[in-house]
Amino acid sequence: MTQAFDVVVNEEYLNKKKVFVAHCLNLGIASQGNTIEEAMANIKDAIKLYLEENPEEAPDTEDLLPPMATRIFL
Repeated sequence: MTQAFDVVVNEEYLNKKKVFVAHCLNLGIASQGNTIEEAMANIKDAIKLYLEENPEEAPDTEDLLPPMATRIFL
C-alpha cells in the first residue's frame, strides 16, 4: 500500500552553514541534509522509522487537498 505524506523543505542556516530541513506536516517530524535530495532521502527514512514504532499514526491523506505554502513578509 502506498501512503502519501506532505513534506516541506526549507533552506536554513545552522552555525553559519546552509542546510535543508524537511518537515513532514502529517507526522510533525523533521530531518535535514546538505542538499535537497539528501534532506528528502533522510525524511523518507525518518517517516519509515517513525511508522515502524507508531503504526497507528499513519495518516489518511487520500481525500485531502495538497498543502499550500507561501512566504509572507511583515
